[in-house]
Amino acid sequence: MMNIRGIVSAIIGGLLGTLTACGQKAAMPEGQLLSIEYTESGTMAGFKYEGHAEKQADGSVMLRVSSEAYGPLVEKRVGQEVLDSLRAIIEEEKMYEYKSHYEPPFEVLDGEMWTFGAQFEGEQTIFSGGSNAWPAGNGLRRIRDYLDRLKEEGR
Repeated sequence: MMNIRGIVSAIIGGLLGTLTACGQKAAMPEGQLLSIEYTESGTMAGFKYEGHAEKQADGSVMLRVSSEAYGPLVEKRVGQEVLDSLRAIIEEEKMYEYKSHYEPPFEVLDGEMWTFGAQFEGEQTIFSGGSNAWPAGNGLRRIRDYLDRLKEEGR
C-alpha cells in the first residue's frame, strides 16, 4: 500500500509536474536516485502491483515488491546498483517528460489506475499518474519488469 510519504510525494510531485507543464521544458534531474515507487490498482479495487526501492542510511537499498493482487510483499536489501539501473531506465525512456496526470478521452467508470514517483538528491522529484491512460513508450513496463526480476532473484 502507498504510505503517507508516498502520498505526500505524489502531491508535491503533482504540483511540480503542473509547474513544468506550464511552459518549462522538463529535464532529467541531476544527482543520484534515492527512491522510486510504481503502483497499479483497479479503480474499484485495491492494489494489483506495488514496487518500491529506497536508499537506506547504510547505503543499501530496500526493495519492496508485491506483484499479485493482495499477494505477499517481498522485502529484501539490494545494492546501490539497483537505483543506478532504475535511474538509467528513467533517463533512457525520458520518463522525466511524463505529464503529471493521464486521462482517457472518454469517461471510464472502471479500469486501472497507476502512479509513478521518483525522488532524487536535492529534493528533485518526478511524479506521474493516470486513470485508464498511460504515457507513450516502455518506461513503466521496464521499471515493473526490472523490479519483478529483482524480486525473484535468490528466491
